[in-house]
Amino acid sequence: MSEKQNGVLITAPLFGVGRETIGEFNGYTCGHCQGNGYYLDPDIITERVKRTCPSCGGTGKVKAVVTIDWIPDGELKPYFKNE
Repeated sequence: MSEKQNGVLITAPLFGVGRETIGEFNGYTCGHCQGNGYYLDPDIITERVKRTCPSCGGTGKVKAVVTIDWIPDGELKPYFKNE
């Protein structure tokens, strides 16, 4: 069986820090409802009541939005500590 895989190569920006959105990866089947867009209400046993999936909103699909926050890492360089 085939499997869909996406990858992101992360490299530090040349200038500064901040936030950047890498992209959107869509077309994934919802894991909560298995792509149905609904789930059966477990509280009602006598009939099959379909409830809208809270994860995908009834579409059966989900997408990932990848955002990176670049922040300083590590300790201050020794030559800046005297200032």
